Amino acid sequence: MSGIENQYLLMGFEGKIYVGPAGSRSPDSMILADSIRNPKYSWKYSDVDATLRRHQGVKAFIKGMLEVAINFTLPNLKNEDGSRPPDIALMLESLKERRKPIAILMIDEEDGEGIVGDFELFGGDKSEEDENLQAWDIEAKPSAAGKKVQWYPVDDDDD
Repeated sequence: MSGIENQYLLMGFEGKIYVGPAGSRSPDSMILADSIRNPKYSWKYSDVDATLRRHQGVKAFIKGMLEVAINFTLPNLKNEDGSRPPDIALMLESLKERRKPIAILMIDEEDGEGIVGDFELFGGDKSEEDENLQAWDIEAKPSAAGKKVQWYPVDDDDD
């Protein structure tokens, strides 16, 4: 029997989320999106029913298209001078404009791995709960007009 391996579990606050102009692929050319709350992403394949007669009545499936989505809460914050923090300003501009995808990089830790690509921001449900900040519920989906969503770090040959 081999020795016991130490495991290092990652906490949610160790993850990093960056946003930038469409086409950005590196944290060096993006803004740290440290204003958002409750981020999560899904990276899953749809299922396709591939049942054949040979399966004798037991459903069989294959993986279909990859479905990627990012959900988060965007607080409605302003600086004292009336301007918005850069990450919030970029995301609100993308949310309001019809043709303004942005790049999002979501990794599990500094220099970690995760997803990167160009996304369209959907949402618009704004909450103003009693003791919470005003906030927008945002869903980001891959943009048809931008660079495809890939696993980060990106293999340059894939682009």
